Amino acid sequence: MGIMLSAYFSAILSTADSCLMAASGNLVHDIIPKNKTFQTLKGSQLATLLLGIVALLLASNMQSVLDLMLHSYAIMVSGMFIPVVGLLFFAQPKAKAAVGAMISGGGSTLLLTLSGIALPFGFDPIIPGILISFIIFVFIQKMKPHGISGVK
Repeated sequence: MGIMLSAYFSAILSTADSCLMAASGNLVHDIIPKNKTFQTLKGSQLATLLLGIVALLLASNMQSVLDLMLHSYAIMVSGMFIPVVGLLFFAQPKAKAAVGAMISGGGSTLLLTLSGIALPFGFDPIIPGILISFIIFVFIQKMKPHGISGVK
């Protein structure tokens, strides 16, 4: 029984560690503006600590480990899916479009998940998250330095 429990907790901690490191890496290198001071080991450690605290607060609101894992992957997918696909379909994708899509998609899925709002047709919060991420990505991608393309 002890070996089974240790294997179970080992899998949970390994997955949580990977997700936390990926999130802090994205935060330090992709979202926060280029800052040599923050992109050091100390900056990465601080980002990991802060994201770990946020993860603990979110985990305290979940009923089971499975719910927590499903919600965390939904947030990650709704933030990352459109920027990755956008890299394949746009000739010169903008970094600002990808960051905007990540923040809006992941943030909207997080807000819908925490608010508990019942979505029409029983949709999962990831569906509006991906849709919002897509809209923001295309909107920022089509913007020109002086405004939106095609709008005078």
